[in-house]
Amino acid sequence: MASDVFTRYAPGRTRRVDDQQRAEEGTSQMVYAKQQSDRILGTLDKGLHVLQVIADSDAPNGLTLTELSSEVGMHRTTLFRILTTLEARNFVNRDRDTDRYQLGTGVLGLASVLLRNLSIRDIARPTLQKLSMDSRELVFLAVRSGSEIVTVEAFESKQEISLRADIGDRRPMYCTASGKAILAFLPGEEVDEILRLGMPPLTSRTITSTVVMHHELETVKDRGFAWDDEERIEGVRCVASPVFNRNGGVLAAISIAVPAMRTSFEHMRELGLQVLSAADAISKNLGSPAACRRPVVPLQRRLGPGVSDPLEGSPTRGLMRLADSSTD
Repeated sequence: MASDVFTRYAPGRTRRVDDQQRAEEGTSQMVYAKQQSDRILGTLDKGLHVLQVIADSDAPNGLTLTELSSEVGMHRTTLFRILTTLEARNFVNRDRDTDRYQLGTGVLGLASVLLRNLSIRDIARPTLQKLSMDSRELVFLAVRSGSEIVTVEAFESKQEISLRADIGDRRPMYCTASGKAILAFLPGEEVDEILRLGMPPLTSRTITSTVVMHHELETVKDRGFAWDDEERIEGVRCVASPVFNRNGGVLAAISIAVPAMRTSFEHMRELGLQVLSAADAISKNLGSPAACRRPVVPLQRRLGPGVSDPLEGSPTRGLMRLADSSTD
């Protein structure tokens, strides 16, 4: 991240900048501009510029190829290829009768995702902040992006030994509590599609069997929150609960992450219930008719005898024993 450089001035004095210094500053700016341009992908930049020109146009019915070419200063052949690509992605729409280009529904789709995430952040922030204060642990909000989850809000732990999550962090769904909390409430076809992308082991406790994962997701549905028992990072445990939108669909997940070295499974159970309560409150604030109010159900009831209860021991270890007797 670039940092600003500030210069202090003594009171009552003016700063003289001689010609040589101005020249040095000008050269520095030119070098910086060149470095920036070297990092920019030209074709993509041209496409985004075309989109911006169409968006800024006052023409009620859009712009023709000739008008766009004049506006962006681009050869018609190159511009037509860019427009064809954007049209294929629904970012622009061409009227077949007038040959005029307007923004397409693809732009609206991106904007709606952004607005949804901004909205849920605003609504969830007070609850997340209270959860962080009550638990004194790292609390974060994550939304789905394909087969991953992305952190969109976070409040850091108040403990001396603690963890952190940065806005924009991306993690796989299959090996995270937030990911499993969302997976558990997605349609079965979507879950299968995500799991088919692969579940490579990141630690010795990562669930890599689809059979075991389906059992785990059923358990998440029953108890209302998901576990991550050092499945992505050794030494880190998480609990997470899903957040539902006004249509009852899963929208996001809130999670608490803690160092395993100072957190027992009994305490994880307590944190799970706190997360469940907070997610329920956020869901209700979003107008959800299906807020998650589910009792904690031992794994034994769902997976059968011989499998560990997560409140008495590691849930992943119990699931691994199930994997030994199962095949995908």
